[in-house]
Amino acid sequence: MRKTEDLINILSQDLSPVERLASPGKRLLFWLAIALPISLILGSVVEQKTLGIDTTQLAVSRLGDMRMVIEIIAIFATAISAGFAALSSAQPGRSKQVWLLPIVPLLTWMALVGEGCWQLWLEIGADKFTLAPHWSCYPSVVATGAVPAIALVLMLRRTTLFNPTVTVGFATLGAAALGAVGLRLFHPPDATVMLMLWQLVATVSFFIISGIVASFLRPAEDSL
Repeated sequence: MRKTEDLINILSQDLSPVERLASPGKRLLFWLAIALPISLILGSVVEQKTLGIDTTQLAVSRLGDMRMVIEIIAIFATAISAGFAALSSAQPGRSKQVWLLPIVPLLTWMALVGEGCWQLWLEIGADKFTLAPHWSCYPSVVATGAVPAIALVLMLRRTTLFNPTVTVGFATLGAAALGAVGLRLFHPPDATVMLMLWQLVATVSFFIISGIVASFLRPAEDSL
């Protein structure tokens, strides 16, 4: 009979070394370092080409508005916390309470959006207030949201989705929020509830498309 040690040696021969998955915090920083700059650059370029506005001047003016700064911070905090929750939920041994992280920034963001809609309602009146989508906004939504969504999908490919609904939900929120940072900086001041919903819908679409593409790119040994 073979000894246990001999059997282990036989089974372990010619095995490729397994690369340990980095912590959610490190992968989050990697995601932000790639997705955020590209999202901001694309958002600025598309807005300037599509609407013919000076995006740099608009961004500077908004950064001088304290309320707008608070809203952008809330959006960015939502992106960070939701992205971290998505990456943590797909990695074993992480706290199951991570879903609590995005609650406060998300509620702050929603409260500011609601307050902005209310102020707009009072300013222009009920007759002119509408939640109908503007097709001119869609290129900006695509430009700012595509890279965060696709990058996060590719990162999640290397993990095991223990609870796909939770992971995809957090990932969608995180990618949509990161794209919304560019929208609030460079898009004309009509980024209300409907524009935010468009951002979520577009992000879900990016996740579906990139998920399909990623399945074709998956190495053969991953499917065994």
